[in-house]
Amino acid sequence: MTDFLSNVAGQTLLSIVARGSAIIAELRRLSDHIPSVFLRPANDTKSKYAPIILDFRYLKNPDEYEERIEKNEETAELDEEFRENHLALLERFYSLFESIHKFISDWLAYLDELAEGTFVQHTTEGVLLDVEGKQLMAEA
Repeated sequence: MTDFLSNVAGQTLLSIVARGSAIIAELRRLSDHIPSVFLRPANDTKSKYAPIILDFRYLKNPDEYEERIEKNEETAELDEEFRENHLALLERFYSLFESIHKFISDWLAYLDELAEGTFVQHTTEGVLLDVEGKQLMAEA
């Protein structure tokens, strides 16, 4: 049997696993540097940014919450200050979540390609029988 890592199926899987490891590393880095304003609940009145830090209810009706913030001059200024102070970190988190989404999409596409026979000499079962393939599938 050929060396699994020396062909396209192995290299593709290795690439997916490497990206997964990079995502975990970035997640750990970001988790060590979360500002305290993000750790307080949205209903915590002690937080300066409580009026603009929202929970998942925001996703049900974002226009209503945006309008509420924009109508009030004080919260609009607070929102702008928050953006200036934390935009770089928020962009890193967004990039992380985008990477997670892409990782999952690519992983599922790889599994579909294995099942469809895109990698002519490999099947899911064959990859799992290979020592390196089994290890990488478990890591992915």
